[in-house]
Amino acid sequence: GSLDEQLTIFLHISRCNGILLLRHQGQLGTACTDTWGFPEAAVVCRELDCGAPLGAPKEVPGPEIMAQPWLHGLTCQGNESSIQECALGAWGPRPCPHDWVPAVMCMGGLEVVIKLVGGRSPCAGVPGLQHSNQTLTSCDPQSLEAGTVLCKELGCGSMLQAPSPLPETEGPRKGQQFVGCEGSEPTVLNCKIDWANFKEGWCELSVPTGHMEARLVGGEHSCAGRLEVRRGLTWGTVCDADLDLASAHVVCRELQCGAAVSTPQGAHFGQGPGLVWAEAFRCAGNESLLFHCPREPGHRCGHGQDAGLRCSGEFRLVNGSSACEGRVELQVQGAWAPLCAAHWDLADATVLCHQLDCGNAVATPPGGHFGGGASAPWPDEVHCVGTEPYLWSCAVSTLGAPACGPGDAAAAVCSGLPDALRLRDGQSRCDGRVEVSLDGVWGRVLDEAWDLRGAAVVCRQLGCGAAERAYEAAAPARGAVPLGLSRVRCAGTEPRLTRCNVSAAALVSAGASRDAGVVCSGSLQVRLAAGPGRCAGRVELLHAGEWGTVCDDGWDLRDAQVVCRQLGCGHALGAPGAAHFGAGAGRIWMDELACEGHEAALWRCPSRGWGRHDCGHKEDAGALCSESVALRLRGGAGPCAGWLDVFHNGTWGAVCSNALKDASLSIICQQLGCGERGWLENRPGHTSLGTSWVDNIQCRRLRSSTLWQCPSAPWHPHSCTRGEEVWITCAGTATQDSGEALNCSLMGSCPEEGELRVRGGEDRCSGRVELWHAGSWGTVCDDSWDLADAEVVCRQLGCGRAVDAVAGAAFGPGSGPVWLDEVGCRGSEASLWGCPAQPWGRGDCGHKEDAGVRCAGEQGLQPRCRHAPPVLAGMWLQPTFERSPLPILRVVLLGQHQDLRGPRTDGLPHLPSPGGLCDSLRTGEEWLRKA
Repeated sequence: GSLDEQLTIFLHISRCNGILLLRHQGQLGTACTDTWGFPEAAVVCRELDCGAPLGAPKEVPGPEIMAQPWLHGLTCQGNESSIQECALGAWGPRPCPHDWVPAVMCMGGLEVVIKLVGGRSPCAGVPGLQHSNQTLTSCDPQSLEAGTVLCKELGCGSMLQAPSPLPETEGPRKGQQFVGCEGSEPTVLNCKIDWANFKEGWCELSVPTGHMEARLVGGEHSCAGRLEVRRGLTWGTVCDADLDLASAHVVCRELQCGAAVSTPQGAHFGQGPGLVWAEAFRCAGNESLLFHCPREPGHRCGHGQDAGLRCSGEFRLVNGSSACEGRVELQVQGAWAPLCAAHWDLADATVLCHQLDCGNAVATPPGGHFGGGASAPWPDEVHCVGTEPYLWSCAVSTLGAPACGPGDAAAAVCSGLPDALRLRDGQSRCDGRVEVSLDGVWGRVLDEAWDLRGAAVVCRQLGCGAAERAYEAAAPARGAVPLGLSRVRCAGTEPRLTRCNVSAAALVSAGASRDAGVVCSGSLQVRLAAGPGRCAGRVELLHAGEWGTVCDDGWDLRDAQVVCRQLGCGHALGAPGAAHFGAGAGRIWMDELACEGHEAALWRCPSRGWGRHDCGHKEDAGALCSESVALRLRGGAGPCAGWLDVFHNGTWGAVCSNALKDASLSIICQQLGCGERGWLENRPGHTSLGTSWVDNIQCRRLRSSTLWQCPSAPWHPHSCTRGEEVWITCAGTATQDSGEALNCSLMGSCPEEGELRVRGGEDRCSGRVELWHAGSWGTVCDDSWDLADAEVVCRQLGCGRAVDAVAGAAFGPGSGPVWLDEVGCRGSEASLWGCPAQPWGRGDCGHKEDAGVRCAGEQGLQPRCRHAPPVLAGMWLQPTFERSPLPILRVVLLGQHQDLRGPRTDGLPHLPSPGGLCDSLRTGEEWLRKA
């Protein structure tokens, strides 16, 4: 036949890409040649009408290529119109000395993109080829030549650091060469490529000389700090004069930290080590990476002028008339979407305005005021007190939240910095020490004769109602704050503090003036303290700048209903009295409340009036709300494997497995203190609880993620069918305290999540601090541990004021996990849970750094018998000379006595055993009352 019938060529993967196959005289085979390159590929692409050649790889065939070498010694000049015009060499089925066969990539085929994957710039990462619509990355420990070719092809200079393989156990083909080059090829597509075994995720990053990335070091969070830039393998700082706002925005965008808020100068975050780069970035502001910004010679400076940067973090305001007003948006994995307006209030806006360096909150317009945004709103419900440093420090409830209505986006209007005020070191957004912003710098307000007229101006400017008290505040506890105003004389009617007769000069001798403090009527707050979370605990009210409790006289479910609604915690499930959540301290603010249940705030209900009562703290009222949540694994051999249950609306229910991915499993296992990874197991025979609470959980990677911050389908008692309940096995193992967690789980008497105790001290009010979390007792690290932290512990224990914050495992080293590190309480929090800290179990401490406390002493009886069993020290009949013919039974319990009148009998009145009483009545005080 003709030559066409004698020789046909085609490519294996697609018409224009793949291994060269030849059919000759009815036999299918591959080519074997030492000289395969662009000339040969050009002829093949031309003959197949596939455009110009992209590459001429030498490909290691997979098992699907069954053809034998057939044509040996093929060479072309590159200008031939057909492969048949080339020097064909010899035909015949004989072995080829190479393990590769010729392949072709033509422009007319699927696009092949060469890039570095997973790095922080186009010049860093794992070598990758996008081939056949799939990005594949390679780890090649023998690819120095391949790296040289790749870096040259990408315009990234020479390679500084080659990819390095992970350990043998993590790379089943460690040492296998996926891309092999001689080093002189014009493109890596001309190198030998093992497509069949080209796999992802087995190596670290390679770094060419052209690589550039940024980081922030030494700040109060990961989105603030000293700006350091890496060029190639070397980190250096930047002169503060060379960092403009446009470049700062690009750095924040690269770090997924929102927008630039401020650029502190003069090594504000400390002096860096190493080099100071003498180049300035000239970004337009819309670049995705600092790598893309133009550069020019910059200033020469020392580390005393290291540039600093604060970014907004995961939140921003958009679509307003300035950067300090607009729609609230949350960034998740580089994408922005609105935050739902549900439960968004002035306290939340106050925190965000401070975080964005935008002054104080002025208003929270209704949802959609600044537009709804292009994306569906996140359903997160934020619950700030108003004193938190950042919005991510506030409590958030997302799990089970209903979908947000279209366009119902939260909005905030901030005052902006000029002449703005803020209150620090208080209990709410409307009380505390006054600070003023002058020329963009926050400063203290000092006055030797501060009075209610000045306080009235402050409260009015902050939208906090009337002034209730003007007081001399303590100086800033942490960090130096510059002087703002040294004298303030107000008539009380001025619209803002700077309109008063003020001076910024240091007019008086040091120590003569004191910081100005205010308590505004808007500072009224309610909280639930010493419980397992923000939706269960002892009821406490902030009034006149001081926290106090509520007496249980007349306390019922209608009163608790008002508290639960006010806190955004659903409806009331219980209204326990008798200090069920522990005896409080300080004032008792209310007694004999008589709410109807529909009031907007607890102080709107009828009562005896502020501070009028005839109670002790043993009668403190509590509340349990339907949104109180907890998490557990049940049915496994240990605490880190089992059916996943969630506590909601007063009952335990299953979690459904639909949509659960690795990110969600990781967050769940970390929250339970069971390592950082987990996996699903198909386990038959779920012991049904009759309820399955939640389905379609899709966790996001946020700064401080827990399961409660994960979007899901709304709460429903029948969220999934039988067989869809999830069994999780976590990679870690929670350390148990003498088997306590396992035993208590079987007996149904575990401590409540977040339970606090002290061990190793002289009494129940001193010792090493321990917390019950995720099924085990653990300790607290002494990093940053101070008297404010100890104050919270002592209050939670019902042990009065803190005397000492003890460090260095002074009460002996504990065992189990170190649950908390870098605790930063203000001293007024309801529990240690409410204090800023590193994520649970993520610190860097050992037990030689266990923190402890010494408290002043007991403030009432320990409420839960299982934690402090009542000690019956004595019981006898007390003679009486009163007219009453009844004897008095004196019972001494925990060092205190109470006289109980009873009927005259030949013996003592019958009293149940302490154990039985504790199980049924829960508190020793109630035992005394009932007896």
